[in-house]
Amino acid sequence: MGDLAEYKEELASKPAWKRKLFYWFHVFNFLQPWALKNIDGSQKLNQYGMFKNYFKTSVRSLLKNKAFSGINILGLAMSLSLVVLMMLFLGEIYSFDDFHENRDNIYRVTSTEVRGNRGAVVKQATGSYFIADQLAQEVSGVGEVLVMTNTFTKLDIGTEDKAVPVDCYYAGSTFFNLFSFDLIKGNPNTVLSLPNQVVLTESVAYKLFGDQDPMGQLLTAEMSGYLQNGATAESDLKNGVVSGIVADPPVNSHLRFEALISLKTKERAIIERSLDHQTNPGYNSNLYVYLVLNEGVKPQQVEEAMFNSLKAFNTEREDNPLIHNLQSMSTFITSDTYHSAGPTFAKRKLLIMLALTLIVLLSACFNYTNLSLARALRRSKEVGVRKVIGASRFQVFCQFLVEAIVISSMALIIGIGLFLLIKPFFLSLPNPSARGFEMFELAISFEQVLYFFLLAILVGLLAGILPALFLSKIQTINAFKNSLQSKLPGKISVKNILIVFQFTMSIGLIMCAVLINDQYNYTLSYDLGYDTEDILTVEIQGDYVDVLANEYAKLSEVEAISKSGWVLGVGGDGLTAGMFFSEDRSARTLSLLNQIDDKYIPMHNIEILAGESFYEPLGRDVAAYNILVNEAFLKELGLGAPEEVLGQQVLYNGEKIRIRGVFKDAVSIGLTKKFLEPMVFIQTNSATDYKALNLKIASNDIMGMLTKLEEVYAKHDQIHPFNASYYEDSIAETYKAEKGTYTIISFLAIMAISISTLGLLGMVIFNTETRQKEISIRKVLGAGIGNLAVLLSKNFVLLILLAALIAIPITLEIVERQVLNSFWDRAPISMMETLSGFFIVLLIGLFTIAIQVQKAARANPINSLGSE
Repeated sequence: MGDLAEYKEELASKPAWKRKLFYWFHVFNFLQPWALKNIDGSQKLNQYGMFKNYFKTSVRSLLKNKAFSGINILGLAMSLSLVVLMMLFLGEIYSFDDFHENRDNIYRVTSTEVRGNRGAVVKQATGSYFIADQLAQEVSGVGEVLVMTNTFTKLDIGTEDKAVPVDCYYAGSTFFNLFSFDLIKGNPNTVLSLPNQVVLTESVAYKLFGDQDPMGQLLTAEMSGYLQNGATAESDLKNGVVSGIVADPPVNSHLRFEALISLKTKERAIIERSLDHQTNPGYNSNLYVYLVLNEGVKPQQVEEAMFNSLKAFNTEREDNPLIHNLQSMSTFITSDTYHSAGPTFAKRKLLIMLALTLIVLLSACFNYTNLSLARALRRSKEVGVRKVIGASRFQVFCQFLVEAIVISSMALIIGIGLFLLIKPFFLSLPNPSARGFEMFELAISFEQVLYFFLLAILVGLLAGILPALFLSKIQTINAFKNSLQSKLPGKISVKNILIVFQFTMSIGLIMCAVLINDQYNYTLSYDLGYDTEDILTVEIQGDYVDVLANEYAKLSEVEAISKSGWVLGVGGDGLTAGMFFSEDRSARTLSLLNQIDDKYIPMHNIEILAGESFYEPLGRDVAAYNILVNEAFLKELGLGAPEEVLGQQVLYNGEKIRIRGVFKDAVSIGLTKKFLEPMVFIQTNSATDYKALNLKIASNDIMGMLTKLEEVYAKHDQIHPFNASYYEDSIAETYKAEKGTYTIISFLAIMAISISTLGLLGMVIFNTETRQKEISIRKVLGAGIGNLAVLLSKNFVLLILLAALIAIPITLEIVERQVLNSFWDRAPISMMETLSGFFIVLLIGLFTIAIQVQKAARANPINSLGSE
């Protein structure tokens, strides 16, 4: 504006109109970009310069203190790699079923009822034809309603030329209206509207028909893979026709299938057999019922309507009412109560993993906080100088926060690299709840990388805020007096609190890993109550069991052969159960039921307490009317002692069956279930009842023996792969969930102890450096390595001992009530296992301290005392 004033004076002699004209000409002529100065922009420029200075100062500080910077960066990188993994994991978990257009309004009917004399409350994600009809016709606010089977039907679907084994669902006609699966060919309204219609996935269609058009092609189907020998299986699907092609279900779908068969196909069989399944509300164990709620309709309104529709039914069974509720689609995968036939991941397990990841992250943050507070004495002079030359407390605060954020950002880059290294390990961990399906990909997108850096900033703020507050409040006069203390009220050192927390977490995780591994090994070596040594189980998926057994018997490596419906102690897909009643119907029990032949009991050396076993084959036309029961079965029905029940009859499927013998209780389906369940052995002459061929093997050439068995198997079943395993391997597979949990916790324990050790190393280095003159004086006065070791280690040993006193009782309680609560028989806990975490942390701590003591002992005292 001063330049413009000069122009005004020059123009004073000119006429008024010329003065105004020239004046405004020069005003606008000066409106050039270089002459404009925006006040806000100037402030932003100053802020940019300020933060640029903060950044440069932070980098210089990191380079100047390489050891401490390396410890902080490595510790944070290790923890951030886990956080990146968990963020991707959570993102994929909660993205399940997000491709369905009506995801937020899709619900599934659940059932709750009391079963058996024990009054067990059974909760299932199932419904009935009856309730589906009520929802579709009588309940307002409900859109589409879908009924489908809740478990896979394993069929061999094919043409005259070939067949492939597929997992199928029977589904109602509204399937593609309710769900948003990609139907490539076919009309979504009609592809499942008629009996015998089949919708194939792309992959199955290609296996069967190659590049030919599959639409309208005829299909045959058999239950267990008999197409190769011409036998006819009893399947609800007789002569199918391809009515549609659907894209393979995506990885993030709770429903996985290879084919869909119209529910009309199964309903036709129900009508032909004159069954009341479609009108009986109690037939609610084998069906899913899905529905879409209209906008504004609350689930509670529908639940109340379902309750009212069951009043008449529940009046007849007052002691065992049936209650239906609705389950939101967002909880299908993570439900701890209701499970899907497809992949699941229990919410409880998810929360445990989140908590452990948070613990590891906090441990790394505490490392930074601890080391920063420990170095406050050295950096106090830096703060004093800054304040002398005019820096405000807020500017000093920002300086140290920026330094923390720089460290966390550098750690994130390294952490992403570590994540890429541990990703294959994590994906390879056993996850039985996935049921053989792929659940996770853990792919990183550009958008997620941005979120990761926001996380790094947050972690930097979390780790750096306490040191920044402490250092920024230092008064200038105290900054040069070496009189700083980082204490809470009551003279409790913040550093000591953080160290105790870190070691508490490390000791707890190590203890947890040791106890889980001990339980796992205890379970594998548990006395099941029967002989399993050298018994190989071959999976049977057809009616060729007798022919196969005869051919196996010719092999010199096979000593004995028996048949069963499922593998004792393991269970599996062929596991069966039935409801048994006392003869007067005063008591009932849901009992495990295993179909066996006469060779099964002797091969497994199962102890018979009373009566006799099955000693000869059951004739082809002879009905099975004799059973063997265990002690738990007698207790449930209140039948008395084993000797008293021989010859007594019980009711099964409306028919009377005689108790032939009583066998000793044994582990039925694993220690993670109630392993002393009521159990019944029944002899059968139906080849289709046998799903396992048990071979007593006498051979040292395992691979050669398995090759021979597979060659014989391939002659009778060209469709299904040869699956065989020893009992020990099958039992180990049963507990792979516990093995996976042990592996995850062990990995986290290693991470936690590594981070804690890095923190301890940093503290010992700093402690040694700050006490170098004291150490030198003591050496001059005759102190040896032992004296120095005690001097530098006693405080840390006391902190580790305090951490152990906190960690041990808490860990024992958590392991007992949360981690191993699914086991019915626990491994005894010894003193060594209880103190395992403490000893490991103590040894690592002492080793870390010993390295620095050795270094301090070798240092020349003259170098430290020469300036004094």
